[in-house]
Amino acid sequence: MDKFSVTNLAVGTRGTAKEFLAAHTRDFLGQYGFKTQMFEDLMVFMSVKTKYGEMVVHKGDFLVYVGKGIWSLSKKCNK
Repeated sequence: MDKFSVTNLAVGTRGTAKEFLAAHTRDFLGQYGFKTQMFEDLMVFMSVKTKYGEMVVHKGDFLVYVGKGIWSLSKKCNK
């Protein structure tokens, strides 16, 4: 997906956090409640707003945008 071809994030858009970061700019995602905390050039953490509050996201976690800045988050299961 081209980073510059998207002007809005459709409800139901799904993927891993890593895929969202590869497909969109951090500023664009920030408008929809996907936050990244940076220290100089290093990304410290990512978080999204869910119906339960703000939650930390790891790159392999599965996200679905449900609208109005709210995300559904499924944590990656490491076995």
